[in-house]
Amino acid sequence: MPSSTSSSEAIARADTASVRSRASDRSIWVILAGICLIGVTFEAIAVFGLHRMSRIEHRIDEEYRDVLALPAYSSANTPTMLLLGNSLLLEGVDLDSLRTSVAGKYDVHRLVIEQTEYLDLYYVLRKLFRSGSRPHDVVLCLSVPHLIADDNRGEFMARYMDTVDVAALSRRKGMDATTTSNYFFAHWSDWYANRAEIRKFVLGAILPDARDLATVLGYRPAPKIPIAEIEAKSAPRLLELKELCDQYGSRLTILVPPSLREDNVESLVKVGDKLGVRVLVPEPTSEANRSMFRDGVHLNPAGAQIFTTKLGSEL
Repeated sequence: MPSSTSSSEAIARADTASVRSRASDRSIWVILAGICLIGVTFEAIAVFGLHRMSRIEHRIDEEYRDVLALPAYSSANTPTMLLLGNSLLLEGVDLDSLRTSVAGKYDVHRLVIEQTEYLDLYYVLRKLFRSGSRPHDVVLCLSVPHLIADDNRGEFMARYMDTVDVAALSRRKGMDATTTSNYFFAHWSDWYANRAEIRKFVLGAILPDARDLATVLGYRPAPKIPIAEIEAKSAPRLLELKELCDQYGSRLTILVPPSLREDNVESLVKVGDKLGVRVLVPEPTSEANRSMFRDGVHLNPAGAQIFTTKLGSEL
């Protein structure tokens, strides 16, 4: 009798364990399904929400698609020109005025991605070439500090790079495994790449003047860059840019926007001359006036007209 009772208890315990196991399995699947649903929801918000509601994101998407397969000549047999840069290009060059001034000579296209510097735009250009873009001329608009800086915008830019470029950037900057994996996630996930942008969009909707406030609070006059540093850092970068453009049959021009700071831009021009890279400085520092600037860094509309007129004649 005791033996029979023990057997029944063992069976009951086994049945209970089996039920608990099945319940646990169902709970795990429910949790996983919930995580997947949350991920899909966030991805949809990023793809269909942010890109439509955010004026900046919408503009970047349109310009990127426009230049993704840019031919060397337009349908009117006019050489194409790609203007590539950050907010200094966006606010410094009046695109419509420039197109009018070079009409019949160049078919001008633009790609502006704010808060970017050399490393960001170099790998974007690699991706464009690899995707079939063949602009007759590439005009990279960067200030001297942005050209020689080692920073980059972060995960957001992984969307505009190939995986081989993500790996190359990781090696170049000596990223750790966590940072590198974040870049790869951002390359495949729009939501992961745009997490910071979503926060900025929400902040901008709540505080429309937050950008101007951040600019005023964060602006500090930078020290003059030594000539030796400009030469040491700019030479290899101009050379790799030139080799990239030569590989795909495009002519490279470096465009230096106006600045109120002493950047020793003449040193960059000399480096360009040695390497066979045209460096344009339509508005030298000696001629720049504070009244041309919105915040000490970006041009205001009047300043942009002055700079664009000079740029058109030099191009």
